Amino acid sequence: MHELAVVILAAGQGERMRSNLPKVLHPLGGQPMIKHVLDTASAVNPSRLVMVVGQGAEQVQAALDENITFVEQAQRMGTGHAVMQAQAVLDDSYNVLVLYGDMPLLRPSTLQALRECYRKGNSPLAMLIVTDDDSRGFGRVIFDTAGRVQAIVEEAECTSDQLAIRELNAGVYCFEGQWLWSHLPQLPLHADKGDAGEYFLTDLVEIAVAQGFEISYLISEDSSETLGINTPEHLAEAAAMLGRRQDT
Repeated sequence: MHELAVVILAAGQGERMRSNLPKVLHPLGGQPMIKHVLDTASAVNPSRLVMVVGQGAEQVQAALDENITFVEQAQRMGTGHAVMQAQAVLDDSYNVLVLYGDMPLLRPSTLQALRECYRKGNSPLAMLIVTDDDSRGFGRVIFDTAGRVQAIVEEAECTSDQLAIRELNAGVYCFEGQWLWSHLPQLPLHADKGDAGEYFLTDLVEIAVAQGFEISYLISEDSSETLGINTPEHLAEAAAMLGRRQDT
């Protein structure tokens, strides 16, 4: 059985937080939100814990004393590009669990279930899907008539019909490491408005489908645990949810 590495994507600028504090250091329940993510990641007993940092990297590193390997995404060019930065510190021997540093309500049991979903499948990746009427900017998961995942379409690129899809990509994956590192260079560049463009990690799903794999997936009916924090309002919402969770 392969050892597990967890890669936490925490390089986002967090401009909508209206604060100079790095987004993942905003307090939630008495500690930085990234601590909740680290606690969840640690619960699946990874052999390696890698965090991709960007703006405010020094502050983030100074605030955390865990046994974390930090890598920097100096130029923000999408989620695929962010994961590429972790390849320098991880070899092919690991399974790689990818999650976001601004998703503090994700439960350890969900990560455990996703890892088990990957183990039982015959695919180089397993993905977490959440069903919700409120898309919160998530990409839509496209299924064929047999219920097999075919692709993920980012919200900005969805047709009007695709926007109505309730199956959303939560951005949490478990990958076979060797397959991941060998296929990240194949990601297409999505250029937009004259900027440097972005590499979407989501495109790996379509690559795997084209190779004949049936994508493994876990569906969460609890959309609250995949709440991503992008604004002070989201942070307040997460604090209320965390309080209710602790009361039960």
